[in-house]
Amino acid sequence: MFLFVAASNAFAYRPFATEDAGVAGEDVAQVEVSLDRLEWKNGDDDFMFMVVPIYGVTERLEVSAELPYLWHEPDTGDSESGVGDMNLVAKYLLSGEDGTHPALAAKVVIKTASGDYKKGLGTGDEDLSLVLAATKTVEKWRLHGQLGYTFVGDDKDSNLRDIILYGVAADYEVQKDLYLAIEVAGNKHSDRTENTDPLNLLIGVIFNASDKVAVDVSFKEGLNNESPDWGFGVGASITF
Repeated sequence: MFLFVAASNAFAYRPFATEDAGVAGEDVAQVEVSLDRLEWKNGDDDFMFMVVPIYGVTERLEVSAELPYLWHEPDTGDSESGVGDMNLVAKYLLSGEDGTHPALAAKVVIKTASGDYKKGLGTGDEDLSLVLAATKTVEKWRLHGQLGYTFVGDDKDSNLRDIILYGVAADYEVQKDLYLAIEVAGNKHSDRTENTDPLNLLIGVIFNASDKVAVDVSFKEGLNNESPDWGFGVGASITF
């Protein structure tokens, strides 16, 4: 289950899963690197190393690729590792933030079938996600919200269904260059036989080490039985 969720949801700026309305800017190159661990209630462990190169095509349009490498260590049975399903992403700033209105952005995500389906490293199908994101600054708070829909490929598994994505997140400036991050995010369960939808709480910190480098540490807790028991992540965002 982790492998499907991790591969099908495109990531926002670290450590959030909720998308924000920011874009890189024309000719700006960035890269995000991260390592995340999830532990499930049945004792299984999952690890994901992710590299995300980002490029600003114009002031409003950025493109990126999400390149995951996965390790699955079950409580019983053989471990598996390898490249997961990669995402190709385009994000467009619809309108900037002003004193009254939030910034709005639209994102299109194509999930590939690059992960090995037989090893559980991918879904074996392509997906298409459409996401609308909003960001508003209120004093020391930056507030984010997203609503999206994923058209899920089900050639390999007819039990899979399209899903709705949703999330709210915020970061608060504790002091110069140090931010507290909090998020609640989830999605409709991809298995049509399940009645409970995954929902997760994230708490973390973001530190701007310089004008071009930000590092983050986060802890995630599942809010129901369809979510991971807990998770931990570290990452960095670099602007060139």
